[in-house]
Amino acid sequence: MTQPLARKYRPQTFNQLVGQDTTAQALANAIRMGRTPQAVIFSGVRGVGKTTTARLYAKALNCESGPTPSPCGECESCHAISAGNHEDVLEIDGASNTSVDDVRLLRDSIGYVPQRSKYKIYLIDEVHMLSQSAFNALLKTLEEPPAHVVFLFATTELQKIPQTILSRCQVFLLQKMTSATVVSRLEEILRLEGIPHEPGSLRPIAREARGSMRDALTLLDQAIAISNGKLTAALCEGITAQAPRELITTLLRALVAKDSKLLVATIDQIEQTGTDLMSVVEDLAQLTRHTFVIRDLGCDALDLAQLDLDAGELQELEKIGKSAANFDLNRIFRTLVRCRQDLDGSPLDRCILENYAFEWCLDPGLPDLQQLRQTAQLVQTTQVPAQPMAAPVAQSPAAQVLVASAPVASETAKKIKVFPATWHDLVAIWRHHRPLQAGKLEDAHPHVYSPELISLTVLESSFARCLLNPDEQARLKQSFSDLFGFQGRIVIEKAQPQTNFTAIADTTAAASPPESLAQKSERETLQRHDALRQAAVNHQTTRDVLEVFGGKVENVRIKNID
Repeated sequence: MTQPLARKYRPQTFNQLVGQDTTAQALANAIRMGRTPQAVIFSGVRGVGKTTTARLYAKALNCESGPTPSPCGECESCHAISAGNHEDVLEIDGASNTSVDDVRLLRDSIGYVPQRSKYKIYLIDEVHMLSQSAFNALLKTLEEPPAHVVFLFATTELQKIPQTILSRCQVFLLQKMTSATVVSRLEEILRLEGIPHEPGSLRPIAREARGSMRDALTLLDQAIAISNGKLTAALCEGITAQAPRELITTLLRALVAKDSKLLVATIDQIEQTGTDLMSVVEDLAQLTRHTFVIRDLGCDALDLAQLDLDAGELQELEKIGKSAANFDLNRIFRTLVRCRQDLDGSPLDRCILENYAFEWCLDPGLPDLQQLRQTAQLVQTTQVPAQPMAAPVAQSPAAQVLVASAPVASETAKKIKVFPATWHDLVAIWRHHRPLQAGKLEDAHPHVYSPELISLTVLESSFARCLLNPDEQARLKQSFSDLFGFQGRIVIEKAQPQTNFTAIADTTAAASPPESLAQKSERETLQRHDALRQAAVNHQTTRDVLEVFGGKVENVRIKNID
């Protein structure tokens, strides 16, 4: 029986280990320097060579001419390890030996010396599947292993291994392979097998493998089996679960152009191929990402080999990127991510994808920032028509004297071009221009507000106390002049200590100052909360529940309404 390519071309030395040069070099150097680790974890996605690397390390340690970074591959130990039947190299499936009892049996056996080689090696695959108790049983052994014992662990989920285990092991992270690396290895294997192939025919297989050399070799086995003596691009695309790349590119072009008819037609073509729409959206999102990276950073800003694009595809994406409006590619990417989250493999997936596509096509887009700036400047410079002066709020006797002494229609008032009608309006505009200082004015209590005079009182304990400083008052008046054209007087006094500002019973009383804007906001919020509480307590559903269960309302909490 013909051997599968994944087994036939499994690396037999560190030099043959494709795509994991750093790990191979580190292990070879450790053996060469006599600093071989006795507990090693190999982590990475499926098919990148975790178990293969562990076996190579075991072969290097137990080769009859070793330990050596270059095992001979000819001795009995090397042959036995390659075949998986070496009595001193025990391969254990962590997924089916998860209990603490399994680990205790393993721990009890490590006291026996190797039968043939220098080291007794335990290779545990999918080690993250061990239970917490099993990990605990390993701790002491890993910390002080016998000189003849080496533990090799392989895992796809490093984050599930307890930190106490990780701290006792050397961890090697095996990298996903780029499509270019996978294609290069597949071409080499096809040359050795004497099988011709069309240029570019292996790229669909490499993309489908998603960094896994084992998956790529399995697909290549399938392609060879159904080929007629030569691999073609159409044949290789047909055995993958991916839509043809040109259709994905057409989808992106249609999204950028907001061409709904082209979108529907292309989605229909893709569905006819039987491709899973979840993978279509994933590929489309990835292609969108590539496009805005190329558009915004340029082709020189990254390794194009990582993008898995040929020269023709690169030129097409550059063209699409240039035709896209600012931020559109980024917004398309986010739309596709949301769409992918809604897909579940059901017959509705096509409707969901089309709905997201139509929503995008109807999106009016972002407003022009320059136009927004011009509009904002126009609003700020537009003069507000003169309005009748608002009646002063409740005034203290001292403030009434100040008003009486001020001219009713002074020359200063005539010169004012823009002035807010009320104190509330002034603070709102001030908050827009001086957001960090808005709290000062909100905590102040206004007594008189007119183009000729603004009279305030502030508590020494409030945020507005800095307004009592003459220099601060001078800066405030200058700011009012710049923003509102105010040329009148600003009088700011300290409030009387006995005055209660937090619980004002009657704001019209002569002895009580008017509310500050902060107090008014707090009072209105409390009133809204009280109204909501009463509505909740008096609601028919509440009364029905209380009647049925014989209960009573202890408290009503109001959350997230402001």
